[in-house]
Amino acid sequence: MSADWLEMPAGPGATRWHTAPVQRLVLAVCHTVASTQHVLDAVGLAEADERVQVVFTRAPDVLSNGTDELLASLGAVVIPWEQARRSTFDLALAADCAGLHDLRAPIVQLPHGIMSNKVTWSPSGGPGDGLVTGLAAPWLTSYGRLIPRVVTLSHEAARDVLARQCPQALPAARLTGDLCLDRLTASLPRRTTYRRGLGVGADRTLIAVSSTWGEWSLFRRAWPALRETLRELPRDRYAVRAVCHPAAWHGHGARQVEAWGRNGRVPGLRYVEPLHWRALAAAADVWIGDYGSPTLYAATVGIPVLYLPAPDGRVAPGSAAEALARATALLDAGRALPEQLRRAERRREAVAAAVPPLVSSVPGEAPGRLRAEMYRLLRLPEPAGRAVARPVAVSRPYRRRVVS
Repeated sequence: MSADWLEMPAGPGATRWHTAPVQRLVLAVCHTVASTQHVLDAVGLAEADERVQVVFTRAPDVLSNGTDELLASLGAVVIPWEQARRSTFDLALAADCAGLHDLRAPIVQLPHGIMSNKVTWSPSGGPGDGLVTGLAAPWLTSYGRLIPRVVTLSHEAARDVLARQCPQALPAARLTGDLCLDRLTASLPRRTTYRRGLGVGADRTLIAVSSTWGEWSLFRRAWPALRETLRELPRDRYAVRAVCHPAAWHGHGARQVEAWGRNGRVPGLRYVEPLHWRALAAAADVWIGDYGSPTLYAATVGIPVLYLPAPDGRVAPGSAAEALARATALLDAGRALPEQLRRAERRREAVAAAVPPLVSSVPGEAPGRLRAEMYRLLRLPEPAGRAVARPVAVSRPYRRRVVS
């Protein structure tokens, strides 16, 4: 046994040291900061149960920057990946795919953002040929064997994608809804609290700017021009808060991204840490973003959106991302913003009709549906009381530690 392995609470014979009456062991598999958010949402449905012990592990991933630091901040038990893959668990929760074929547990595969949106290359490195991220065979199988016991779906249309791209997963598919969306929706009544945390009063329009990662992101394609138009806004009337995908924020380093943001300084611009984007969405008056999931979630809960669409071939036909590109105002990063913001407001009803129906087939039902699937696999009766979506934590603008 490796010296790094933990014998408590997940090692062989660990039950003799348990203080709570633990009956089941759950593994939370965290590949990246982004996917960890979705795993944490699911963990929250079971971790208060004294019959359940949750342990975390970081699985291998090329975009794992920041994940170890996040796990260290949780106050949770974190076991090495080598221990995770050689141990047995009653349930595993994951929102990414690398290494899952090695686990000894019934796996619940969670959505990683809004489903059925992105068309991409396969994890094996070959041309994607129209593969939809997370729903095609390369993500769900190993040598033809289906890896997860349950493939959770936020929308019924995802079944059609599975039927085309991974038909062997259809018997494992369960419509559970979108827990990320349900938590954002539960947060909306606390709008004033989130704005206060972000340092924005009721007298200013809060503009949220979001960017995904990679070459088609807003940061890469439009930030220099957008920065100039943001600088023209009166600071006494507008506040700007920006958020980057964790793969960019942690991949390049928060210090570096924030330093790039200071280039051509925008008065009043402050960054928000990536996992606090839902607090920002609950507070925002308007959203400027690309085809990353935060923009689509913002549109789904009724925030006017200025949209930088993906190039042709990057989003799936019939997806929420494609619908948003048709329904909302498209961003022209070099033009003055006030009129563009008014256009986004005028397109609000069209977006409400086009986008939310493509995000979740059962809005508001994800906590109950997902918890039921988890406890079915755990072979335990569900806890008393209805499972509910919890509001997200209050966010504050990012402050870099200064060392001179």
